[in-house]
This record gives sequence, structure tokens and C-alpha cells, in this order.
Amino acid sequence: MFHKEGAKIILGSVFVAVLLCLVIDHFILIQWLRSVLLIAVLIFLVLILQFFRNPKRFVNDEMDTILAPVDGKVVVIEEVYEPEYFKDKRLMVS
Repeated sequence: MFHKEGAKIILGSVFVAVLLCLVIDHFILIQWLRSVLLIAVLIFLVLILQFFRNPKRFVNDEMDTILAPVDGKVVVIEEVYEPEYFKDKRLMVS
């Protein structure tokens, strides 16, 4: 579900989020400001969790398929000139 390398960061983020929620709830007396800050902390935590997610992937065993460890679609494959490192024409996949 989550990548093992992110365990310390996730646990630290949850700890900080809970601590911030308790501090905000105790010290902020203005209701709308309290709500906005609590929502901001929740969004921060969701972004951290989203960054370290590791979804299950179903692999197709066909020999003529290409597997990639990313989500999304290939929009264009085009030949471009790469002047910085290779100084040659390369195929750009995006």
C-alpha cells in the first residue's frame, strides 16, 4: 500500500499532524480559522500519503508488451535533437 522507504516520513508526518491538530484545537478560538487550519493539516497529510503510495500492478505476461513503473499514458513519441549530453537525435517519450 505504501512504499517501505517512506515509513519513517509517514509516521513522522502523522505524529506532526496529530500534534498540530491538538494545538490548533486547543489554542485557536476563532472557529473558521480553526477549521481552515485543520483542513490544511489534513491536506498536508494526504499529500504525504499520496507521494509514498505503492499501488498493486497487474503484469501482462505477453512478450510483445513494454512494462513501465509509472502511472499514466504515453501521449507522444517523437524524435528530437538533444544538445546537452548526447548531442544527437533521440526519441522522446512523454
